Amino acid sequence: MPSDEPTATTWSEVIAELARPRNYWLNTINLDSSPHPSPVWGVTLGEHLYFYTSRLTVKSRNLTRDARAAVHLESAEDVVIVHGRAVDLGEPSRSSEVMNALSEKYDEPGDSDYLPSSNASYDVLYRFDAHRALLWRLADFDSSQRRWAMPSAEGM
Repeated sequence: MPSDEPTATTWSEVIAELARPRNYWLNTINLDSSPHPSPVWGVTLGEHLYFYTSRLTVKSRNLTRDARAAVHLESAEDVVIVHGRAVDLGEPSRSSEVMNALSEKYDEPGDSDYLPSSNASYDVLYRFDAHRALLWRLADFDSSQRRWAMPSAEGM
């Protein structure tokens, strides 16, 4: 009989799952409180996911007003959904370690055109500070459900 409660997991497991994909979906909150999903590229370094965009985008304007967001993978087969806050780190060029990691991850022909190191329109870098996460694999949904939460984020 399947358990109603997901198994606890560690942040290390969650960040390892976030490190693999090429693309992520970022969900921000519009002015009218409706969700605004948008695809982003990002990279994990240490304990965080980093992503970037232009300050002119709806997602950036939304994050300026309300930093709460959710990030999830493209796959509905291997699911990782993370809730948290995006922290504005300013110009991407100020974070050379993140820029180097992005260049290493996105190294296919033509990728550099869409990286902040080559395209000045990408003028803001965000660090995603996670509060809670849900993970599962569709093939073994009942036994693969896991969750993680910061101790102070239980009620968020």
